[in-house]
Amino acid sequence: MKALRTEHGIPANVEFKWSMPTPNYFKQRNEAGLQDLVRRRMIELAIQHEASAVVVVWDLGRTTLQDEKAEAKVLEYLYERITGALRNELGVLVFDKPGGGHQQEDTWIARTLSMTNYGTSYVKPDAIVLPVLTAPSHHHEHLQLADLVTGATVAAVAGNRYGMELIPILRGLFHRNYYGTIGGTGLKLFPDELTNLYLHVLGEDTFTKVMQAAGYPLPFHHYPYTSDDGLNPPAAGVTA
Repeated sequence: MKALRTEHGIPANVEFKWSMPTPNYFKQRNEAGLQDLVRRRMIELAIQHEASAVVVVWDLGRTTLQDEKAEAKVLEYLYERITGALRNELGVLVFDKPGGGHQQEDTWIARTLSMTNYGTSYVKPDAIVLPVLTAPSHHHEHLQLADLVTGATVAAVAGNRYGMELIPILRGLFHRNYYGTIGGTGLKLFPDELTNLYLHVLGEDTFTKVMQAAGYPLPFHHYPYTSDDGLNPPAAGVTA
């Protein structure tokens, strides 16, 4: 990352994030394509260093689980998939500092202790060796990379063209399951009725249910987005 900053003359106090703080440093530079180039280069460097990404996207509009309950479930899905990505290695979870003061931060961390102490219904607490840690992202470029990958992925799922343009390279970063697919593993969409977006976003024509050791062809015709991603009106006579 230091070499990337040096190459493009980017100061150390500029955060590399998906949604840049105001004022946007790259817009101030007014160099066409520089922000896109830096985004791609960050992901390329992560792949070269054998990093793996896990992203959970939760559609609040399709579920009654909201607020703290939704957040807890997202963390559970992340915890399970990060544990799987560790492949019997040990690790720690480091999050960007949540909003609010120290009391709010302590309260948030306390809500995660059950998960890190006891695991989940599917994963034992053997791989994550400490309670959740937090750190300010402006001091940690690893957290900035996590922000970029998460933001780009969520944008792609929402149909944002800048996010979709990064999907081909992000596919090389997402964690894959034993069967070599990303859907449900490196990228988890909730609720399950979004499953067909693995086809439209990732280009995967098979969805693997690892617990069942079975693969199923996409699209699932009983779920939305059978024929397209829902961002354009379906052709006449076609029901998505």
